[in-house]
Amino acid sequence: MTRILFGRAFLLAWVGPAALLASVAACGPSSAVARGEMLFDACAPCHGDEGAGNQLLGAPALAGADPWYVKSQLEGFQADRRGYHYTDEGGLRMRPMSRVLGDEADIDAVVAYVASLPMADPLATGLGDAEAGEEEYAVLCAACHGDDGRGMQSLNAPSLLHLSDWYVASSLQKYRDQVRGATAGDVAGATMRAPVAAFSDAQIGDVAAYVTSLPRLPRKQVIAGAAPPPLPPVDVDPAALPEGVTVEMAQAGQEIFHGEGICYTCHMRGGTGGPLAPDLTDGVWLHSDGAYSSIASIVETGVPQPLEHPGMMLPRAGTALTDEQVRSVAAYVFALSR
Repeated sequence: MTRILFGRAFLLAWVGPAALLASVAACGPSSAVARGEMLFDACAPCHGDEGAGNQLLGAPALAGADPWYVKSQLEGFQADRRGYHYTDEGGLRMRPMSRVLGDEADIDAVVAYVASLPMADPLATGLGDAEAGEEEYAVLCAACHGDDGRGMQSLNAPSLLHLSDWYVASSLQKYRDQVRGATAGDVAGATMRAPVAAFSDAQIGDVAAYVTSLPRLPRKQVIAGAAPPPLPPVDVDPAALPEGVTVEMAQAGQEIFHGEGICYTCHMRGGTGGPLAPDLTDGVWLHSDGAYSSIASIVETGVPQPLEHPGMMLPRAGTALTDEQVRSVAAYVFALSR
């Protein structure tokens, strides 16, 4: 692909990002991809001309990433949900660079250009044991990212297939150490922190090695379709609820459970359980006696050492739930088994 002869780095140093954006705006109508290619000149010094990434700079491959995920991360950097921790050198570098993109149209254009690039196929750097990592991945990662690593947008889980093992390992370490995913409003980040909270560096290396060994399948196409069926009304006899707990609280808790509380990402829709967390509908309680107060206590304080499942539960699911929301979620969980 043809580029400005004297290179991006010289251009950005000489005229600055603002002038570059002004020149793009002056070009008149153009396709989003063409506009994005020009804007990508600010990204290429770290991420590479073809979006293949640069380990030395801690810059991941972008080519092959899900467009919805690229957009969400750029927005996260701009909103200070990413790149906030003093040890996150790559994130601290990205946060100001993301502001080169002045508005949503700029972000959409860069996302369109990145989506047009052929998927990166990075070589393994020998971080860990892929065979051992396969077992860890199947238990802790596949429920959201898929057996094939292609991700599930409905769970905010991106494709992993374009990423280098060093970046997968770095990201898992940051989630584990609360360098990433610990800010208010980062629901997807909070979801990621729980499964990896107890990971050792060796386990992280093994999972990263396994991810890099997966076949580089084409990115999933997002096809517009019917929304998930609506949740059924909370069906519980008001007389079965403890004093101070109402059906309205349980209904509010149902919305929180399947929304900002992110409970469904481990306990699954309707609380029926999955690989990471137990069934909440069967009346079998692993960490409490099933009393409303006990359930509320668990939602508030978490489950650091689950008895039968690998995914630890963070206090308030790692989110910023209020005390009132905690009580509502507990009311819904209480109602599920009644």
